[in-house]
Amino acid sequence: MAGRDTAMDSASSSPQPASDRGLAPERFPPAEGPLAVDLETYYTEAGMDYRAWSRNFNMHFGFFRMGMNPLRLESMLEEMSRQVFRRLDLVAGMRVLDLGCGLGAPARDLIAQHEVAVTAVTKVEWQIAMARTLSEGLSPRGSVEWKLGDFTALDLPTGAYQGAFSIEAACHAAGSSKAPFVAECSRLLGEGARLVVADGFMKRSVGLPRWYSALLGYMTRSWAVERFADLADFIACLERHGFQVMAAEEISWRIAPSALHVPLVTLKFLAGELCLRRRTLNSVRWGHLLACLISPLIGLGRPYFGYYLITAQKRRAPAAAGS
Repeated sequence: MAGRDTAMDSASSSPQPASDRGLAPERFPPAEGPLAVDLETYYTEAGMDYRAWSRNFNMHFGFFRMGMNPLRLESMLEEMSRQVFRRLDLVAGMRVLDLGCGLGAPARDLIAQHEVAVTAVTKVEWQIAMARTLSEGLSPRGSVEWKLGDFTALDLPTGAYQGAFSIEAACHAAGSSKAPFVAECSRLLGEGARLVVADGFMKRSVGLPRWYSALLGYMTRSWAVERFADLADFIACLERHGFQVMAAEEISWRIAPSALHVPLVTLKFLAGELCLRRRTLNSVRWGHLLACLISPLIGLGRPYFGYYLITAQKRRAPAAAGS
């Protein structure tokens, strides 16, 4: 890091021409069958395995800044949430959406620090019960409502929220632009509200080396992800749905120290499950673990893939003439 901010890659850079040799088909992902597992099954089977990654169930990568200890994984995971919150420009009394809340660690952190009302959404039913259990005994400054639902089609009021965030969950939406997710965010957020998304994005989806495409395809399908969003498509979709993109910050190097924990955490988990507790793992859990081991390799494909913090603001309607 050397204390400097990472450079931002242009979302509009055009893909480089490539020859046919050693490259994947023209568009990603390769047509190698459906998802290995659907979202609900994936998180039902493998969701509790995230406890090996984070004692508080932070189900995402971490953010490293100068002065932090890169050996303290939990601190970096919590810092990612704080970085997202800082970009929301929070004020007391705001209504905020957590879209794809998992077991609710970021939502709990948010209401511990800020007097806001959070609606935390997941489509996985058992996560709601577990999130409530993990929240017992806390004395937060704000409040949280745990809501079961699909974040692309929620029965929530239009324009009622002043902020929304999604940490490594928007990737589960369909398509290269994640249009269903973006459209619902546009509907739910009021004028001037901010949306912050922390996730992996494809910098380009053509001309990928075959080995990289194969690893990427296995990882995404094992994580119940159809495909990662194309950065340019996602930004263009935000603009079409009434958002002004304030920043698209590549933070790949910021998450690298947490990603380096993946092999050790995974191997330690396997040793505990297979050797000490003599348990067997089903195909979903094995796929999850192999995908975790693949993820640092995907992150090394810097020309193709990056981890971004994207901040967008819902545009205000133009003032009426004569007002």
